[in-house]
Amino acid sequence: MNLMIDLTEPQFLWALLLLPVLWWLSQPPQPRRQVVSAHLAQWQLAMRALRRRPPRGSWLRFALLALAAIGATIAAARPFVPATDGPGKLVVLLDASASMAVVDGDQSAFERARDKLRATLAALPEHIDVTLLRCGGDLRRRHGVAARQCNDLGQPGGGLEADLVQLAEQAQTDDCVVWTLTDGQGQQQVPAVGALTMLPTAGPNAVITAVRVHDAWPLPTLMLEVDVVAFSLPDAPLAAVLQLSGAVTEPQQIACDLQSSVAQTVTVSVQRAVTGGELLLELQLSGDRLPHDNLHALTLPPLPAPRIAVLAEQDAGPFAIVAAAALADEVAGEVVALEAGVAAGMLLVDGGFVALQAANGELARRRVLTFGTRLSPEATSEPWLSPAPIDWSRSSPLTRGLDLSELRIERAWRNILPDGEAFLWWVDGDDRVPLGVLVDAGETASVHFAFRLEDSNLPLLPAFPQLLRRAFVRSYGQTETSIATPSVSPASEHDLSAPAAADDRALPQFGSQDVGLARWFVCAGLVALAFRAFVR
Repeated sequence: MNLMIDLTEPQFLWALLLLPVLWWLSQPPQPRRQVVSAHLAQWQLAMRALRRRPPRGSWLRFALLALAAIGATIAAARPFVPATDGPGKLVVLLDASASMAVVDGDQSAFERARDKLRATLAALPEHIDVTLLRCGGDLRRRHGVAARQCNDLGQPGGGLEADLVQLAEQAQTDDCVVWTLTDGQGQQQVPAVGALTMLPTAGPNAVITAVRVHDAWPLPTLMLEVDVVAFSLPDAPLAAVLQLSGAVTEPQQIACDLQSSVAQTVTVSVQRAVTGGELLLELQLSGDRLPHDNLHALTLPPLPAPRIAVLAEQDAGPFAIVAAAALADEVAGEVVALEAGVAAGMLLVDGGFVALQAANGELARRRVLTFGTRLSPEATSEPWLSPAPIDWSRSSPLTRGLDLSELRIERAWRNILPDGEAFLWWVDGDDRVPLGVLVDAGETASVHFAFRLEDSNLPLLPAFPQLLRRAFVRSYGQTETSIATPSVSPASEHDLSAPAAADDRALPQFGSQDVGLARWFVCAGLVALAFRAFVR
């Protein structure tokens, strides 16, 4: 502590030369003449009775007066304690990367760092200029009062893009000290300059690094490929569990035996809930230090769950009803009668006539699957018997991978199919006469065959259920399963077993400001004058 006192205006000390004058003025006046009296004894007795004494000088009264004068003189010279040398600025580098979310007890490493900051900065002298930089995730800068109170620092997340070593070296000067608070994760080294506070977060950690979704929309099947990796200290096998819950018909738990630092892909098939919702994937590992990167959430749209209406000629047989019932059971829909006031998502027609095509040939955008059905009243059709040979497209989404080599058609109709992409045809020499077409209208599509179900053996083929299913899927278009995930740690924050290590370094002694003492000397002089009033 600096005990030296300096003066801003030392020339006022010349006023101390007036102390002899004060001594002379404080002396009692001398009698102008002496009178000889025969009543001296009586006068002395009277003075004793009145408890009065003749005027005389008092060293104590003069000392108090001199003390007051000295206090006023020194106060006028403006005394002060000179400032001590030391930095007057503080720059705080606070690591807010994902690994700082590691919880010990009831607080995360980030919360412990924030509490330590608040306590330390609150004790700093007000003249210290404080700047706080949140490093990691979104970079934030706080200055002055906001920095001292650690306002609006958010939560840790993301990677540590900022180079703490470079920032510390740039900010450290003779007048500025840097204080770094970090756990050292994802860093080659920690700053070697300034103060340092290390917050331990090392330990095992399991991570979901990626999720790939293969959606069979509008069917309930959902195929997931989940990439997982685990890190342990020391390297040892880890028993983890991948749990799927939420928007699925049945929650699932898949056991995973993970080798430290070795990525593994877990493939799982689930049946999504008809109502859609959030499908939560959680990788559970005992003692996991950073559970936030074990979670992924998939937002699944609801399934159409359509009503399938059936319209069939009286002699068309039961095939259309059975096919509609099987399809509705697979997609959680229902079969309804085609009646006025009944809404249907898809129409399955076997034979007859349905008004879907206008006079100009434009086809209404409906989800329709027709077999040997006329679409406009003007359409004329001529039957032809046993068209053969029959071929099909190997690249169409409806027939890719299907075997229709056993397909036999007893009767088909010409000129009833609308314009569309042919996927099934009769080979007539060099010509291909369409027997099945796909009319793609973007979000909706319709599929049309030139023959009735009962006029062929198509319902009896193993490929028929797949053909029905694909026609339904294509009629509802495609949808993207949106992935809504919390912010996860980057690759540099996954392995919590080998952080950069260093010993803590305390903050240095900060410089002080000049401390003025004039008011204290004024107070001392006033106290001396107050005591002098009681001294006789």
